[in-house]
Amino acid sequence: MASVVEGTTNEGKRIIVIAMDGSVHAKYALTWYKDNVHKPHDHVVLVYTVELGTKLESTKWVYHADGDRATSELAESMSAERKILKDKLEIFARMLLDSKIAGEVKAVHSKNPGEGIIQTAKDEGAAMIVTGSRGLGAIRRTILGSVSDYILHHSVVPVAVCHQRV
Repeated sequence: MASVVEGTTNEGKRIIVIAMDGSVHAKYALTWYKDNVHKPHDHVVLVYTVELGTKLESTKWVYHADGDRATSELAESMSAERKILKDKLEIFARMLLDSKIAGEVKAVHSKNPGEGIIQTAKDEGAAMIVTGSRGLGAIRRTILGSVSDYILHHSVVPVAVCHQRV
């Protein structure tokens, strides 16, 4: 039996991970992939990293003696976050359908978006990662950090960083 090449399924489909946050840069990355790299048997995984920890850590929680009020506030906050996430994932799934690209949308929890994307690529056995770029200058990128820069330096598979010319 022939061995499966890294980044392909048993059916010979390449697995391509595309970082997706809904920004114009991420949408351009999907368009760039479709126009320049896409093959009919590819399986695309759009990855959206969820940073719930930031929301929960930045909210002041007050514990009341009966516990019910604090629990209720937390449940309401989590429910609202789930609704926002569900809406985003539906939009991303629609983007795949509209582009006529076979694939799926995944939300992964990660402290850092770059880490979540890299881990998903490993878990999926991706052949390639495609990501957009805001095109920050060197100083801003150093101060603010860059997801595309992180992916580029930590990935073990080829990475395409797409920057839309304006």
